[in-house]
Amino acid sequence: MPAPALYGVAACDVATGSLLTCNSVFDLEDLPAVLEDYRIRYADRDDVLIDLDTTPLAVN
Repeated sequence: MPAPALYGVAACDVATGSLLTCNSVFDLEDLPAVLEDYRIRYADRDDVLIDLDTTPLAVN
C-alpha cells in the first residue's frame, strides 16, 4: 500500500510558462486516469509540459 500523499498534475505552456490546467488526487489509483486525460487533451501539442508532483501527507 502506498504512503498517503497528494498527487498533483499540471499542464504548462513551455514557451510562456502559463499554467493551462491542474488537478490533484489523494488516491494513487486515480492518478492514471488523470494522466490519461492530459495525454488525450494535449496529444496534438508539443509545446506543453506535464508536471507531476507528489507531496507526502502526515500519518496520524
